[in-house]
Parts: sequence; C-alpha cells; structure tokens
Amino acid sequence: MKRKMISAVLAAVMTVGMITGCGSSQATTENKADKADKLESQTDLSSTDYDFEKEYAYGDFNAHSRADEDRQDGIDTFEDKDIVFQDVTYDQLIDILGSEGNYMIQLSGSWCHNSRAMSPFINKYAKEYGIDTVYSYDFNINNGDDGSLFVRMSNEKTTPGTKLNYMYGEMVSRYLTNLDDWVEYPSTHATALSYTNADGKEVTVGRLQQPIVFVYNKDNKVDYSNSGNGSTSCPIMYAFEKMVERDSKGIYTKRFDDDGNPVLDENGNQIRDYITDEYDASVKEMFDFIKNNNIELSTYSKTDHLRDVFNSYGSEIFSADQQINVYPVTYRQLKWLLNEDGNAMVMIGGAGDEKTRAVISRVNDYAVKNNVRVYLYDPQVDGDVTTGRWGYKQSMNILDENAIVNLMYTDLVKGALTNLEVAHSMSDGTALIQEPFLFAFNKDAKDADGFTAPIKAWAELTYTQDPETRFYIGKEANQKSCDSSIESVFAAYAGEEAAE
Repeated sequence: MKRKMISAVLAAVMTVGMITGCGSSQATTENKADKADKLESQTDLSSTDYDFEKEYAYGDFNAHSRADEDRQDGIDTFEDKDIVFQDVTYDQLIDILGSEGNYMIQLSGSWCHNSRAMSPFINKYAKEYGIDTVYSYDFNINNGDDGSLFVRMSNEKTTPGTKLNYMYGEMVSRYLTNLDDWVEYPSTHATALSYTNADGKEVTVGRLQQPIVFVYNKDNKVDYSNSGNGSTSCPIMYAFEKMVERDSKGIYTKRFDDDGNPVLDENGNQIRDYITDEYDASVKEMFDFIKNNNIELSTYSKTDHLRDVFNSYGSEIFSADQQINVYPVTYRQLKWLLNEDGNAMVMIGGAGDEKTRAVISRVNDYAVKNNVRVYLYDPQVDGDVTTGRWGYKQSMNILDENAIVNLMYTDLVKGALTNLEVAHSMSDGTALIQEPFLFAFNKDAKDADGFTAPIKAWAELTYTQDPETRFYIGKEANQKSCDSSIESVFAAYAGEEAAE
C-alpha cells in the first residue's frame, strides 16, 4: 500500500512539472550546494576512460557464445578485449559508404553463430596487419534471437522486418553496386532479394549472407573480383563470405548428403567436418590483398559524425574544435549497457529531433565539466536517412506507438527501464518517454523501500529552438530550469544521498 501511495504522489509531482516547466524531471537525489565541482561516480560505465567499444564487443559476443552450448561448447568468441570492431548505426554506415577513402566493413551480429565463428579470425588478422578498426553493422536491427526485425528479407516473406527491407535494398542499390561479383546469391539467383522502393517499384538486388566482411572504396574502378561480369564501378574491392560454425575444436561445417539431408554419427548427432586451417588461410588472403595492393584504410569518427549531423539543420550546435563527451551508441549496444554493472548516463534523442538539438550542447557542457560520458541513443532507427533523404514514409522511430519498430522501445521498458514512471503512456499503458530523455541508470539500484529502481533520476528536456514558443531555450528562465534538471540527473549518477 505504501508503494502505491508513493507512486500517486510521484505522478502528481510530474504533472506539476509538465505544467510549470517544459523540463519535467524526477530524481531520487538532492542537489547539495556544497557538492564538489567534479562529480565522482561510484562506478565507471560513463567514465571517459572506459573503453566502451571493446568492452561491448567482448561482453556481448561472449555472452551469446556461452549461451550457445550445443553449437560452440560454451567457448568465447574473443579471448581478450583487444578487439578492432566498432559498432555503427544505420546512418553512420551510410555515411561511411558515402565517404572518401578505404574502409573495412563487417555486416554481422552477436546473435548469429556464423558471425561469432568468423569474428575472431577477422580480429586476429586485422591486428596482425596493423588495422585498427573494422566497422560493423547488423541488419537484425534489434539484435533479437527470433529474427523478427531482420530487414535483409525479400518481399515474399511475412516477418515485421520484411516491411523495412528497403533499408538493406537501398544500401545495395546505392552503394554496393558490384555486390553480385562477390556473393553466392547475386541478383540473378532464385533466392535474390526483392524490395519495393519509395516510388512503389519492385527492385531486385543480390542477397549477401551475414556475416560478410569487405574492403570498400566508393570511387574504385578496378575489378578485383575476376567474376567476368565486366563491372566498371567496383566499390567493393574484396569481400569474404563463408558460412561456418565454431566450437572448441575449431571451424566446422555440418555434413549433408546429396539430397540435402543431415548425415548423422552413431550417436545421432550431425557430423561436423573441421576446416580450420583452410578457413584461416581464406581469411588471410583478404588481408594479403590489402597489403599487396598498398591499401591504406581510413578512419571514421563517430564524434565527427555526431558533430556534423547536429550542425546540418541550419545552426551550429557544436563548434569544430569543441570537446564532445556525448557518445552515440547502437540499439544492441544500449541494451548491453543497461545490463552491465555500474552507473551510466544515457540520453535518448537524435539530431532529427528539434528538441534534442535545443539542449544537447548544454548536456555536453555539463558532461565535459565533470569528465563524464553521456551515451546517446537515437530512437530514429534509420537516423532519418530513409525518411528524410530517400522519400520513404514509414515511421522509423521506436517511440512511435504505431511504428513497426515500437517493439524495440517496449523491450527496453520491460527489460531495463522497469521503474519508468512518466506523464505520457501508450494505449496499452506502457510509460512513454518524451524525446530527449536524459537519465542516470544502475541496474542494481533500489529505492527507499528496497524495490528495484534502475532509473536513478531522469529529465524530459523538451525545450525548443523556436523563439516564438513558450519553452524556447533562449529564455533565461528556461535555461535555468533546463540546467537544474540536467544537474539533478548528473548528481544522481554521482551517487549522492537520496533526498528525505
């Protein structure tokens, strides 16, 4: 009964917050006037020294490996955290594909056993050949084991992800124009992929298999494939696509007879044919290609992309030399982060949202001042690429109750944001945050009554850049209110005592 009363009081407080100021917020900590200038977190998920990309790759891939005992004998994907992979969002992937230079890109996912088999070999040779970064993207956009939002699906399929298959199709049509030269299922194959473009026309493209890794230069004209297709535009300079599995004995394929039936051993298990040395040599050939052709790989910066995309809407949000402590993450990285031990500062909002653009520099200023990293997740799954640039009409925002991708939001609420209580809700009663949403998080935190309360403090910073509106961020009163809300969330991250 006591818990219900607290919730009722909390709801009343939040309602007042929405009426009296746009920056509705809640915190379980008090803002002490004599607190230190620098916030010191009890744990370091948002420390600027925390090597997030390596920690994520090691933690997420190995967790999936250990859970797949039947295929992998419980072995890890990566033996240590010296890992070259950097996860990118869809709009970052498209940005890379449109950028000058040479890049190594891997399309794969931790949920995929074939990806977990290939990744340690790519990682090994990348380090051996002096390659610092391989950029990775997963077309299974929610990293779900059921594959329901895997968008590399052809029109004849009926999964929810099929309705978003233009994300894959447009990438191939616009950028991977010589994909047919490198994959097992080119556009002429019976199992090629068809999607409907923004003009309503059906387009057929080659169907790559995940995982695939390739060397890319958008301006390359040399055909290295020896396919005989006569390609004159060859952005894919080299690609490696081979479906294998891995266990404690090495790399293997499963044996089938001529009719496609599994061949079993005396115990009724499908026979595994081990090809570790052959596979290893095939992977090495790609890196020899890079070395022998003197291909120097370029570096892509997530921070520079964030700066550019926020500044692309007509006003400068971040200056060219400004330190940025806001770090963009993918959906699968966010889910992993919210399941880790320790405190984290997170913001849900994107450059395509005008209200996020209004406040993100203030959040960043506070993060820089206190030497804290704020993880930024853009709820617009495509980063406004398919909708804003290519003319597609389907909502790609996970906060849109009617969007196909909304299940990604409800999964976050059910799986991590379990004590979320805000003023808005969806038709099924699920609490619905307003963008931008800043919060301090610790999965093991508890409230004063001992109940699990992983969201330690939050603020909906729904201010605007429009001077004709009530919540214009240029007004001094709104600036003070916004800064106060931001400060309270940072204080909760630092672990100050709960208010009475």
